[in-house]
Amino acid sequence: MKKLLIASLVLVMAGSASVYAADSSSTTYTERFIQKHTQKIVDKEKELQEQQKAREEARAKKQEEFQKKIEADKKARQQAQQERQQKIEKKKQLWNELISE
Repeated sequence: MKKLLIASLVLVMAGSASVYAADSSSTTYTERFIQKHTQKIVDKEKELQEQQKAREEARAKKQEEFQKKIEADKKARQQAQQERQQKIEKKKQLWNELISE
């Protein structure tokens, strides 16, 4: 009877060890408890990070549009300056022609 009891005890221990080893969840009770109670904080942190990333992308896009506007204004000013210079040159040329006649 004792041999049978010891044999069954050994089999139960071996079986429980194999079941424990085959358990797909490798987290302990404490880890699961902590994860359960901190999941809201983790989700909120991820949400805030995504919002921050969206703000940074929007700021970068706005900055890029601003730079394009500045360059377009600069180009327009240069073109206007060239047109004024051409008008001045044309008036000088006409004046010179008028004087030389």
